[in-house]
Amino acid sequence: MTAFPCDDLVAQIAKADVPVLLLDTCTILDVVRARLMDRLGIHDIAAVHTLISRATGSSPGVSMVITEQVHQEFREQIDAVETETRSGIKQATDRFARILKRMQALSPKDYIPDSVDHCSLGFPQRGRYLAEQIVDTSSTLTDHDDEVLKAYDRVKRGKPPATRAKQSVKDCMIAESYLRHAATLHTGGFSRNMVFATSNTKDYEQGHSSLHPELRAEFCSAFLEYSPSWSAARHELDRCSTGLRPHNSK
Repeated sequence: MTAFPCDDLVAQIAKADVPVLLLDTCTILDVVRARLMDRLGIHDIAAVHTLISRATGSSPGVSMVITEQVHQEFREQIDAVETETRSGIKQATDRFARILKRMQALSPKDYIPDSVDHCSLGFPQRGRYLAEQIVDTSSTLTDHDDEVLKAYDRVKRGKPPATRAKQSVKDCMIAESYLRHAATLHTGGFSRNMVFATSNTKDYEQGHSSLHPELRAEFCSAFLEYSPSWSAARHELDRCSTGLRPHNSK
């Protein structure tokens, strides 16, 4: 993995002059969990494929970015998430197999499949491959000492995404890194859409129907959009970015 300091990555993105997608760890890992998650639909998986294709094409249409913290969390958690997903799918297929046997006993003359289609058990591998593609496609932003200090201060004040009950320095570091990166891009004259995608709505919204008002003000100042899903992120990236006016200011 090669990580780039903020100024270097800003220069690369400004040169590419395409919209920017900033990714949280949970949003990437959700691709592996997709089989078990009702909230991650087929349209979200389609959005993932679309965005990877745009980022890796001969004429890239989006720049995908992760922080060093996100990269580290992904590597630390991916094995456990794949195992958890595999176990969940096996439990579901075993339960359905028992249902089929009961159906066959109740209606022996009717056509009832003999077994569950176990090809679904290969899903965690396919999900992991797609998640790995996301990470490999993304440019990595170097963590900065100032962001660590700001993260601890955010936690101390219980400012979202931290809470009094859950004081997550790591979540706050990611937020601080992306806010700084987006603000630096905007100050330098970058006018394309910049979107932060996270499925961690519990911490980022904290009971509100959208981004927490305190965070919304920070996001607006950095001209950064907030999206709680892959499909929502693709929608925001597709919006005209010329003369961008932050959607989160509404």
